[in-house]
Amino acid sequence: MRKIISAIALMLILAMGAVAAFGTAEAESSEIYTDPERLYELIGSEDTPYLLLDVRTPAEYAAGYIPTAENIPVDQIGENPPEVARDSLIILYCRSGNRSNTARQILENLGYSQVVDFGGIYRWEHELHYK
Repeated sequence: MRKIISAIALMLILAMGAVAAFGTAEAESSEIYTDPERLYELIGSEDTPYLLLDVRTPAEYAAGYIPTAENIPVDQIGENPPEVARDSLIILYCRSGNRSNTARQILENLGYSQVVDFGGIYRWEHELHYK
């Protein structure tokens, strides 16, 4: 009986480690979108679903935004979070990276699990869209 209990405990420990490793690999794989070229590739691809959020003010957004980005200002994101599944890939950016970091923390506190902080729009070397 003791051997059976030990075997079950070992299997549970191994299973928990596999789940933790998968979660870590998932988080690490989404972090590639902090690289401007990888984000550019993602925008041009239809393979990976994502939500790109510009957390600057509406005036800043209208003055130029990364293609496909939606605008939810950081001061509204807690009360008006994105209407996507909590495990969706969400990539955030702002002007310098401060507000996107704040927005990342807010979304993670709300239970979103794949939130990536791209940082500042100044890092984007490709064409912008305008409103």
